[in-house]
Amino acid sequence: MPICQMKTNYAMEDSVRTRFLHEMAETLSEILEKPIPAVMVMLSEEYMYMNRSEDTVFFAEFRYVKDFLNEQEKAAFLADFADRMLALIQAYTQVDPYRIYMQFTEMPRDGAWKYVPKP
Repeated sequence: MPICQMKTNYAMEDSVRTRFLHEMAETLSEILEKPIPAVMVMLSEEYMYMNRSEDTVFFAEFRYVKDFLNEQEKAAFLADFADRMLALIQAYTQVDPYRIYMQFTEMPRDGAWKYVPKP
């Protein structure tokens, strides 16, 4: 199950937060080639402090399972993944890109979650 856990000190209105989470789940489903029911996204508002400032900051962690033919394919995938996530986060928060931190964690299949569709 792909998981996206996000934290920010940017206050979103409820309707904006819902649209953001929906678009994040849809985009992750497309990028990771997983069905929407298998994608989990979380967003929490936090007190955050970075570079001696309480200015708006954003942290996102992405956990996923994906097979790659080689390191070049993986590098290209991660570059595209990061670019698309950065654009999406900035579209909803206008956070300075130097105050957005993203972590990408590739999970081994045997240590990952398994999505089982409902019968």
